[in-house]
Amino acid sequence: MDTPRIASPRYSAEMVEMYRLKYGDIKLDAIICSDEYAFHFLREHHDDLFPGTPVIFCGVNYFEDRYLAGWENCTGIVEVADVQGTVDAAISINPGVREVYVVNDNTLTGIADRKVVEEVAKGYEGHLTFTMPENQTLDEIKEDVGGLSPDTVVLLMTLTRDANGTYYEYDDVIKEVSGASRVPVYSVWEVYMGDGLTGGNLLSAEDQGREAGMMTLRVLNGESASSIPVKKEPQGEYFFDYVQLKRFGLENAPLPAGSTVINSPPPSIEIDRTVAVAGAFAIATLVIAVLFLGYTVRIRRRSEGALRESEEKFRALAERSFDLIFATDAEGLFTYVSPAVRRISGYDPGEFLGKNFVFNQGDADLSRFESFFADLREGKAIEGLAIRIRAKDGSARYLEINAAPILNSGVMVGAQGVARDVTERMEMERVRAEAYAQIEQNIAQFAILGDEIRNPLAVIVGIADLHCEERHAGQIMEQAEIIDGIITALDRGWIESEKVREYLRKH
Repeated sequence: MDTPRIASPRYSAEMVEMYRLKYGDIKLDAIICSDEYAFHFLREHHDDLFPGTPVIFCGVNYFEDRYLAGWENCTGIVEVADVQGTVDAAISINPGVREVYVVNDNTLTGIADRKVVEEVAKGYEGHLTFTMPENQTLDEIKEDVGGLSPDTVVLLMTLTRDANGTYYEYDDVIKEVSGASRVPVYSVWEVYMGDGLTGGNLLSAEDQGREAGMMTLRVLNGESASSIPVKKEPQGEYFFDYVQLKRFGLENAPLPAGSTVINSPPPSIEIDRTVAVAGAFAIATLVIAVLFLGYTVRIRRRSEGALRESEEKFRALAERSFDLIFATDAEGLFTYVSPAVRRISGYDPGEFLGKNFVFNQGDADLSRFESFFADLREGKAIEGLAIRIRAKDGSARYLEINAAPILNSGVMVGAQGVARDVTERMEMERVRAEAYAQIEQNIAQFAILGDEIRNPLAVIVGIADLHCEERHAGQIMEQAEIIDGIITALDRGWIESEKVREYLRKH
């Protein structure tokens, strides 16, 4: 709800309207609320916004049974911080302590913490003085803790928003306060641990959430929330930071039983000389092994990088190639087909995977393909093999294939190659063959045409000479000479045709 940063009656009123709009048509199975503001917000608006919905709360620092009066189906876990346990630990570690300086804010959580500290302080009347300034800025707090006397400790409760309204994260607060303090800083919240806190009986927000989650599961499994008792027992474990203990010369001070110390140095252990030498040798061996493995891993990574780069280059070339690039398994079934197959056959590359070149062909090309693949299995490379495939639109296409086997220990495990669309070339060869045949036919006709014409012409001339008058015979002889000239020209054409044919065959 972000109330540590934004806290105003207007914000609360607008949040009521936001929840009404957001969840007005939704039936919730349960609600988990965390911290004071959320808890008291639901106390006031639950029946209006979420009537009948079970509520499980956690993170509530100050709780009274009267808070649940008239509120059905609600339970939870109270964040019972062990302030007394933390103060007792501080007194044990710092025997000369006479004053506790309390850092706290005026948020709802801070107000609840103040009530808890005030109750605890009553048990130390005459022995300890609790100083609890109200509504200070962080700079004022830092100035105070920087001037505390050695018989004082700091108890950091809650500081999420200072007197200026500035919002602070937990780790920022402990770093600022501990860094400025001349005396140890204790607390009851685990979130401060590891960033400058000396220690204390610390309560875990994670444990609070886990406990609330278990209660919620019981409610979702059919139990009434009201039948589950509110958990009010003190929680927390003793944690201390060795770095901060040593900072204030307390590293050898007695700690409460069962305490956990973080950042402590490893204990000193006496080791037999023989064992030490053997251990050193083993460690040296391990170091060498690690260095060798590191070198091996580095070489492998470089190789893998080079392989990836090579594969990317190959794929880039294959994707842009006008020729069809392919790879098959040992059975001749495609494992890779480049995009050029789409232009050549109309099929998408994926439609070829798991099939071979003749998956849509007749028996003639099937036998050619089997012969082609038999050669590959024998380790032979194939060059210039022309094979017919059927395009997706039904038209015949011709491919010229160059391929080589992929061998592993002398055994063929696949094949790879390139196929070029030679349909136009095959068509041109067909047209050329037909043209040659026509030329051959024409030349043959030229060869016999002279004899077939001259023989009847000689008969005509002989008849004219015997039976026609001299005047008519002369006319016929004149026309016969013209025809003979034409035949002679045809003979010369035959000779030229022979020369053309030889030229075409040569070139």
